[in-house]
Amino acid sequence: MRKRTNLVRQMLGVICLALFSGGLMAWAAGEPAAKDDIVVALKDKVIRNLSSSGLTLAFHIGLTNPSSAPRELVRYRYRVTINQREFLNMTVSLDEPLPVPPDGETLIALPVKISYDLLFAAMGPVEGQALCDIVGDMFFQNERKKEQRAPFAFSGEFPIFQDPEIEVLPLKVNDLTVGGADVVFRPRFRNPNGYELIVDKISFALFFGGREVLSGQIPEDKSLPRTGEKTFSLPFLLDFFEAGEKMREDFQKDEIPCRFAGEIEVMSVWGRLLIHFDKTQGLRFEKTP
Repeated sequence: MRKRTNLVRQMLGVICLALFSGGLMAWAAGEPAAKDDIVVALKDKVIRNLSSSGLTLAFHIGLTNPSSAPRELVRYRYRVTINQREFLNMTVSLDEPLPVPPDGETLIALPVKISYDLLFAAMGPVEGQALCDIVGDMFFQNERKKEQRAPFAFSGEFPIFQDPEIEVLPLKVNDLTVGGADVVFRPRFRNPNGYELIVDKISFALFFGGREVLSGQIPEDKSLPRTGEKTFSLPFLLDFFEAGEKMREDFQKDEIPCRFAGEIEVMSVWGRLLIHFDKTQGLRFEKTP
């Protein structure tokens, strides 16, 4: 059991309470509170640091103290399940009690850090999205050290995000002379996710034989349909006198060493995603007769 608990701690990261400013709609969870009991309410849920390696699901919580006396949060216990399977069950005592002043609301954050690799290792494949449930109790003390319990139960969905896949098609050579080449570079981007990726920008640098031959941003509509793909055409002229004799010799072979690197900027409901890519391969030629 201890071994499983340690694995789960690594998988979900450290779940901690932190001070947080801001708030939206309130939703009270747990048992009906007495008139002077602390009320624990969910204000918002936010996905942070989303990438193909994982994310943080943060629950923004309001603690309302309706009494005239101050209280302190001293410890809490919780149980975390993902897709209705238990992963964590523990009690945490705070090194420094968190003050909850009277006649007001104290805002905190309860973040859950999730690593996809460790999640998949424990659960197997998970596609699209998953459901995270947190159920527990917070314990408060008044000035007389009398303890009160406030239950909570929150749920939030989180996506399973995968980076776009990149394929480089053979280089289309429209014209080849002693002095240079008229070519079209064709990268293909594939979206493995079950939702559309709204791509705002794709910046890139293209290298042939270790020498940069083209850089900039891909034009046109760059958004990628769900589980779909899009191929872009990037025509340009290559000057062999400027690029060097080795470049001319490479174009006489079957393929040329190619590196295609850059970043994809995606606008999503979870915020701005910046995805880096760097693909190196031998690039074959498709010469026009």
